[in-house]
Amino acid sequence: MSSSPSGPLIDVLSAGSYEAEHIPGAVNLCVYETAFIGKVKEMFPDAGTSLNVCGYSDDTREAETAVERLREAGYGNASVMEGGLQKWKADGGKPEGKGEAVSHGNGRQEVDGEASVIHWTGRNLFNFHTGSLKLKDGHVEIHDGRLVAGEFHIAMDSLACTDLTDSKMNAMLVDHLRSDDFFSAADHPVATFTVTSAEPIDGVSDGLPNHRISGNLTLRGKTLPISFDALVARKEDGSHIAQAMIDLDRTQWGSIYGSGKFFARLGQHVVNDLVHLHLKVATIPS
Repeated sequence: MSSSPSGPLIDVLSAGSYEAEHIPGAVNLCVYETAFIGKVKEMFPDAGTSLNVCGYSDDTREAETAVERLREAGYGNASVMEGGLQKWKADGGKPEGKGEAVSHGNGRQEVDGEASVIHWTGRNLFNFHTGSLKLKDGHVEIHDGRLVAGEFHIAMDSLACTDLTDSKMNAMLVDHLRSDDFFSAADHPVATFTVTSAEPIDGVSDGLPNHRISGNLTLRGKTLPISFDALVARKEDGSHIAQAMIDLDRTQWGSIYGSGKFFARLGQHVVNDLVHLHLKVATIPS
């Protein structure tokens, strides 16, 4: 099938996919957008129009989903193009487009502190608190499109609480967390994480963690190895975004206040050993 199908053809994949490659003559109306049906109605106001809907392949659901939504909106003559773009190319079709981007943004990339976020959650027996930390600075090394090394410095004196609206209670909690009972921010104002390896996780779908990150975390002056899964993605400008959720046992770094592993009969003064971190690290394109 080396020629385009007859009649209106809608490519329902993302704009980036359409720019990279599409069947000649196809229009791009992305089914992943909430405005999908509205854009269809604007381009094809006659609901009786026979619409061919092209997705990536029969193994994915975007074309089927688009047809379901079109029929619900009154487009009774909408149908899925069998095999989608993948089969059309396999049958000899020559797509239009600029092709897949080849730039990997190789080299050293500095961390974008404004776009990077660290959220924390700490818990006790009956409650929890949330807050934030700021990255002081950092960098990563990219080789052949892969993360191979990096180092990040976390400003521990930036530790803040975001859930307590009472200013006095908020300040008391922050002061306590910055004290020697917890993270000793005055004596150790910077925590450091150094990446020692970043191994791709094969076979995962988009949106799931795709790298296993290992490295050394220095906190309260003590360095220990940690590993966690992260979702690493490259933006069109060559910069990278990494997101991860980590549970750290604070007691391993000497923060033992309220820990049931070290103190007896704490009652309501128990504080969970695990601190939950939600990380988003962004880089500046090199």
